[in-house]
Amino acid sequence: MQLFSILYNNKMKRNYKKNLAKKGWSEAEIKRVEKSLETGFKHEVYFSRILFYSALMLVVFANLLISLAIMFLAIVLNSLALYSIIVITAAMVGFLYNFLITDIGHLEKKHHVFASILLPLVGLFNLALIVIVSNKLVTDLGLGIEHNPWVVGFVFIVAFILPSVVDKLFFQE
Repeated sequence: MQLFSILYNNKMKRNYKKNLAKKGWSEAEIKRVEKSLETGFKHEVYFSRILFYSALMLVVFANLLISLAIMFLAIVLNSLALYSIIVITAAMVGFLYNFLITDIGHLEKKHHVFASILLPLVGLFNLALIVIVSNKLVTDLGLGIEHNPWVVGFVFIVAFILPSVVDKLFFQE
């Protein structure tokens, strides 16, 4: 990919054309190589977007599964144990998301902004809904402890975005 970006820098483009011509390449051969590189780049962009949206769906699905698991745990666990499990699982999914998204090439800033807004909102909504349902079960069955759905959602969001924030602050240029 880095080679491709160098080739398409205007100054380099002129230089490599001259170098290829000096080596005996015909104008038709040079144009065929340029067209091939452009086609390859378009395919890379297309597959990067497919990979991005697939990773996004995977993380949303993981959020939903975690939320369902937490519904049952919220019925039987006290707040400290529940929040510990939420932090661990949210951080793992956040790490997975950050790992998948940061290594996909050809993404624009709008893709990262979209995902950075969508995923915490989905996580907050899932957890709030699940905790409300589990609180309803707790009151109906007379079991366990009721939990505040907004606190649970907030803890999840903070733990979910923490791997991305740490990566951006300490490990990226």
